[in-house]
Amino acid sequence: LGAAARTMSNLVLEYINAQNRPFNAQNIADALGRHGIKKGMAQKHLDSLTEKGEIAVEVGGKSQVWYKVQDPDGVLPDDVLKEMEADKKIKAARLAELNGEVVKRKARMMQMAKQLTTKQMNIKIEQLTSENAKMEEKLVHMRASKGTSVSASEMKKMEDEFVKHVELWGTRRRNFNDALGTIMESTGQTKKKLGDELGFEWDDEKATEKLDTYKKTVDTIKRKRAIEARQKKFKRMVA
Repeated sequence: LGAAARTMSNLVLEYINAQNRPFNAQNIADALGRHGIKKGMAQKHLDSLTEKGEIAVEVGGKSQVWYKVQDPDGVLPDDVLKEMEADKKIKAARLAELNGEVVKRKARMMQMAKQLTTKQMNIKIEQLTSENAKMEEKLVHMRASKGTSVSASEMKKMEDEFVKHVELWGTRRRNFNDALGTIMESTGQTKKKLGDELGFEWDDEKATEKLDTYKKTVDTIKRKRAIEARQKKFKRMVA
């Protein structure tokens, strides 16, 4: 080999020995490319160093991996290795145990951080006491009032009106959204832009929540009516 080739070969050898881990030709080219060592050249130097016994190679199919020649005197006996492996397992178990303790303590600290301090508890008690007093004042008038009795027929009439208007609200809302979706699809306009141009006023989030709540009440009324109808039918059957 020429002086330049020997220098590059030494660079490859020094790099592998210094890193002390497996490499393929592309790894060497990536690491030493700044020195002008490409993959093909790296392959030649690796083969040359292997022939000289200065590095070792492991062949697996078409792949080759080179690594530093290990010093036999530096290899520990099997019994020492087994002892070290056993010690490693013990320490790993202890580490896992300590990590578990850390997680528990962090969870405990987070839980404690959520709890009110004595000062905060006193403020909360005063606030709740004040709110309770105001509610008691309202209850005084409600308790004193005899109220207005509502007959079963009147209650049914009010429930029928409530169900009718809630269902009408839902139907109109659904029909509007269907029509709006068709218009948006045909024009390619967004809901906001279309609404601004036509002057639509959208239901706010609270109105939507109210409709959902009213629908649940309607479902409750209908279930109650169904139960009452079954009870009447049963009474007629056993009469």
